[in-house]
Amino acid sequence: MISRKTRRGITALVLLTSVSFWATREQREDDNQPVAGLDPKLNYVLRNFELQVYDQNGNAILNLKAPILSNNPLLKIGTIEYPTLVLHQQDIIWNLTADSATITADKEHVELKGNVYIHRLELTGANRVEFNTSELKIEVTPQTASTLAPVSLFDGINHIKAVGMDLNMMNDTIILKQQVKAIYAVN
Repeated sequence: MISRKTRRGITALVLLTSVSFWATREQREDDNQPVAGLDPKLNYVLRNFELQVYDQNGNAILNLKAPILSNNPLLKIGTIEYPTLVLHQQDIIWNLTADSATITADKEHVELKGNVYIHRLELTGANRVEFNTSELKIEVTPQTASTLAPVSLFDGINHIKAVGMDLNMMNDTIILKQQVKAIYAVN
């Protein structure tokens, strides 16, 4: 049997819990109200940010990290300093880094500049290719990239240098445009 003193303690505890729940619920409802007068075309800077993009099955398809992302609404361009981009495809991972990147407002065109490094790794066969160039223009939806700058490729054994490249990440093709020079290792 519960004593009178214990019953009063339980009743007081239930009462305090109910009041606490009601008070926090009221605050949450106020916090969810939209802020009036905000301009969606803000000039902003994000520091140490990370962006994850998932497919409809919950699998990561894109990861973007950088120390600074800034948006300029007048120019309609986002600027990223020292971006690291990881693109996950079926059995292939693409790692891209650069000194800087610019992104158009529609998020369809990305331009990497500076020391641009791309590392393509097949997960099943462990084949890899490394690309180095000074600039790279990426078209996001078709997953293509191109440059008119000198580019070097290394697959772990062979070295290839060229001026200009077209890269299609979807069908995994590389077209080297001109002044192609290759050093092949003899097996």
